[in-house]
Amino acid sequence: PFQDKRLRIAAAHAIDRQALHHAVFYGQGAMADQPFPEGNPWHLEGIRSLEYDPDKAKALLKEARATGTPVKIVVNVNNTLNRETAQVVQDLWSTVGFKATMEGLDTVPYRDARNQGTFDALINSNTYRYDPDDYFARNLHSKSDYSQALSGWQNARYDQLVEEAKRTLDQARRKELYTEAWNIVNVELPFFYLHEIPQTSAAAKELQGYQPGSSGAVTYQGGGLRTAYLAKS
Repeated sequence: PFQDKRLRIAAAHAIDRQALHHAVFYGQGAMADQPFPEGNPWHLEGIRSLEYDPDKAKALLKEARATGTPVKIVVNVNNTLNRETAQVVQDLWSTVGFKATMEGLDTVPYRDARNQGTFDALINSNTYRYDPDDYFARNLHSKSDYSQALSGWQNARYDQLVEEAKRTLDQARRKELYTEAWNIVNVELPFFYLHEIPQTSAAAKELQGYQPGSSGAVTYQGGGLRTAYLAKS
């Protein structure tokens, strides 16, 4: 159903990120409209994302004569945050006029469905990437097998910008290129980000020198256990 761009826009306008923020994440972490969060060197300024507007979503579905369109949301049932996010999205989409259902799959069949592209909508997550090309090229470039499985989206200008960014050494220029590319994504909506996943770390008092890492507690780059040690009392 989402081959029609009007339905993708309607789906985006139907998402209440505040509802997700409080119902699923209990007000922790941050709502997201791009791969890298605020405070990260690769966070992009000037990103334009669609606001929550259920009336506009309903109008778009009516214009497309698509009210009542069935949409099956596939999710990994073993991932609590993704499962609860899917439940909220299902409710929000149903409210504006989609006939939304949710299919929770175990990890292996979920990955099969994701890799084969056998879904209408998919709640998916990304692990941290140190170089932005691992997001922008892998997830959305037209020659990426992973991208074609996820959405099948193709955009020549986006490809050109991401390829140029990969060849560019100047970080400021790379960010300009990625910003233009991501604003294309936020208009075309092959997918859209919803929320950052907050991570909580705990350790014994004897642990010294520990710094929370951007990719999790057990990491040797950007903090984590790289400089940690146990102090004897």
